[in-house]
Amino acid sequence: MTDTTQSENSRYWTEYWQQVVGQKKKGGPMQAGFWDNRASQFAKKPAGREEDRLAGVLDLLNQAGLEIDGATVLDIGAGTGSLAIPLAKMGATVTAVDFSAEMLRHLVKRADEEKAGIERTVLVSWDEVDLDNLGFRKNFDLVIASMTPAVQSPETFGLMLEAAKGVCYYSGWIDRRWDPAYHELFRMFFNEEFRQMSHGFPYPFMYLYMNGYRPVVRIRQDVWMGDETIEEMVDTVAGFFSATKEIDEAMLARMREYFQARATDGKYSSQTTATTGMMVWDMRRKE
Repeated sequence: MTDTTQSENSRYWTEYWQQVVGQKKKGGPMQAGFWDNRASQFAKKPAGREEDRLAGVLDLLNQAGLEIDGATVLDIGAGTGSLAIPLAKMGATVTAVDFSAEMLRHLVKRADEEKAGIERTVLVSWDEVDLDNLGFRKNFDLVIASMTPAVQSPETFGLMLEAAKGVCYYSGWIDRRWDPAYHELFRMFFNEEFRQMSHGFPYPFMYLYMNGYRPVVRIRQDVWMGDETIEEMVDTVAGFFSATKEIDEAMLARMREYFQARATDGKYSSQTTATTGMMVWDMRRKE
């Protein structure tokens, strides 16, 4: 492939990716308040899921030849610390970034409880980050963006690449089959099918490929089971719906009635089938 062809491929794909992102409403998961409200749920650490996820990440990083002990790590959209804290306990110097103050508060609390030394936390929206002012540019052995809406456009993905001097890890959605409640309630309110347009794995993967990188990829499918209170379900469902629709108080009341009728001992049991893609690559290795 000639340099001109590669450049054109990259440009056309970037334009397409930006067009897709531009069609999305900046609500729901793209708002800090959505994650502030859900931070306590994420802090509960579902048994087994976090450990299984960490094992998969570490396996990919090992294939990239990265030594965690002593590495400088930037975790973009770090949440409550499901990756940042274990990596810090393994000897990494970790900087955690998130735009949710509540997520970072839980991260700091958990890190203190587990005696994990997080080097730095930064409260900032990744699309507004100043790499030079924060000292992030080409400064990290490992940059992570794991299942986060913080990196969901060509611009935010480019900022991720600019922060790395070594290895990058990214994971995102390929497909998500939601619990039937999402579909039934969406039809009830809007007389149409619920389709979640989320940040997705194919866009950054193709961007890398067009630019000469060959990431190591792993695809996995999981069934996520959850038991949440009625209010937790209402907050979560309404939050996702608000990414594309306006939600009023009458709808919230009908959601409560819906989940109350289907709850057992005040808890609603949900089931979501999630297909995700994970990939790791070295910024110093390019075809």
